[in-house]
Amino acid sequence: MSEELVEYEPFEARIQQFKAKFTLQFFLIAIPILAFFIKLIIIRNIEPVINFNGSRYGGAWLGADGENYLNALYGFLKDGLYSKDHLLEYWPAGYPFLLWLISKISLTHILSLVSISQSAFYGYASYYFVKQLRNTKLQRYLFTFALILAANPTLSLSSLAIGYESPIASCMLMVVGLIIKSKLNPEDNRFWLRVVAVGGFFALASFMQPRWILTTIVIAAIWAITYKNLKQQALILAIVMAVMAIAPVALIVRNHKAGNGSVVSTNLGTTMRIGAGDTTSGSYMHSGPDVPCKPIAPATTTTDNQMVKCVFKWYAGHPVKAVRLFINKSLYFWSPWYGPRMNGTMARNPWLKIDPVINIERGSQQGHDLVYGIIGKLISWLWVLATMSLFFIGFFWLRSYKGIYRTLAWLTFTPVVISWLVAMGTIGDHRFRLPTMSLALVLQVLGYFALRQRAKTGSFKVEVQP
Repeated sequence: MSEELVEYEPFEARIQQFKAKFTLQFFLIAIPILAFFIKLIIIRNIEPVINFNGSRYGGAWLGADGENYLNALYGFLKDGLYSKDHLLEYWPAGYPFLLWLISKISLTHILSLVSISQSAFYGYASYYFVKQLRNTKLQRYLFTFALILAANPTLSLSSLAIGYESPIASCMLMVVGLIIKSKLNPEDNRFWLRVVAVGGFFALASFMQPRWILTTIVIAAIWAITYKNLKQQALILAIVMAVMAIAPVALIVRNHKAGNGSVVSTNLGTTMRIGAGDTTSGSYMHSGPDVPCKPIAPATTTTDNQMVKCVFKWYAGHPVKAVRLFINKSLYFWSPWYGPRMNGTMARNPWLKIDPVINIERGSQQGHDLVYGIIGKLISWLWVLATMSLFFIGFFWLRSYKGIYRTLAWLTFTPVVISWLVAMGTIGDHRFRLPTMSLALVLQVLGYFALRQRAKTGSFKVEVQP
C-alpha cells in the first residue's frame, strides 16, 4: 500500500502542475484574443466622421497628429514615394508611408485596416512578451500582466487611433520579449535571427519616430554587456544598429530625392523651442518670447539644426530657468489624462469618451468644482506620485532578483526613462509616455506586488531567489 502511494503522489503532483500550466497558457492566449475581438466590434461602430480625400471615413479615431498623418498620406497618394509635400519633410514620413502601404489593400477601408493591423500587432506583442516569462519566477504575475496590457483603456484603445504610439508600444514589447527569449535559450540556433529581429523592430519604431534611434543604442548596449564574450558583444551591437539604421537612411534618401535635403525630419528644433523660453511653462502651450535664434548669413531662415543649437545654448545660459522647466516637463510627462494636473496632447484619448471623471465634471457645477477643486487637485497629485512610485518600486524590486531578472528590469526601465528625458529636452507632454507605457505598466504591476509583500511580511526582500 505504501509503495502505491509513493508512486501515486508524484503523479498527482505532475497532473496538478500540468493543469496549472494549461490554465495559465489558456488565459495568456484568450485574454489578447478576447480584447482583439472586442476591438473589432468597436471598429465596426466607429462613426465615419474623418474627412479625408473628399470622403468621410470610419473605423478609427484621430490621434493627436491624425490630420497631419492623413494629409501626408494624401501627398503619397497624389505624388508617389518622392512627394514634395512639406508634411513629409517636417514630420517623419515613416508612419504616413505605412498608411500608404495599407491603402494599397483598400483605400475605402483604410482606417478600419489600420485599426485592425495595429490591434492585431499589439495583441500578439502582448502575448509574445508575457509568454517568454512562463518558466521564470515571475510566472505568478503573468495573468495580471496579460490582463493589464489588454484592459488598460488608454494604451489598448490607442491601437484604434491614427498615430505611431500604439505600434511603437508593440515594438517595445517584441524587443524585450525577443531579448528575454535569447537569454533563456542561449544555445538556441536561432539566436542571431533574434538579434536581427530586434534590430528590425527598432527599425520599425525609428521609421515612425526617429528619436527611437537613441533607445536602440542604449538597449543594444545593455543587451550586449550581459555577455562576457567581446566578439558576441560587438556582433550584437553591430547587427542591431545596422538593421535599425535602414529606417533613418531610408527616410533621408526619400527626403533627399524629394528635394527636401538630406534630413530625417525637421521638427526637432521647433519642438525644443516650444518647450523653452523665459516665461513659458515647458508644455506644448508655449507662452512668452521664443528662444532667440537668428539665421546664419547669407541664409534668411533658421534651419532645424541651428534651432537645436540655439535651444541648447539658451539652457546653458539660463540654468535656473532650465531646471524649473525640466521639473515642470517631468511632471507633465507623468500627468493624468484628465483633470487639474493634466498637461499634454491627449485630448483625443479614446478613454476620455467614457471616462467617468469627465461625466462628473461636466454633469453639474458641483461636479466641476469637485474635479477641479481641492479634492480633485489632491487626487491628481496622488495619481502622479503613485504612478511614478510604483514604476520605481517595481524596477528596484525586479532588479533585486539575480540573473535575467536584473536584465529584464533594465530593459523595461530604460526606454521609459529615455522618453522621459526626451520630454524634458523638448516639451512636457503626457502623450510621450504612451509608446513605452506597455513597459511601464509591467514595472508598475510589480511595484504593486512589492508593496503588497511589504505589507504582508514587513520586507521587500524577494520571496524566492532564482
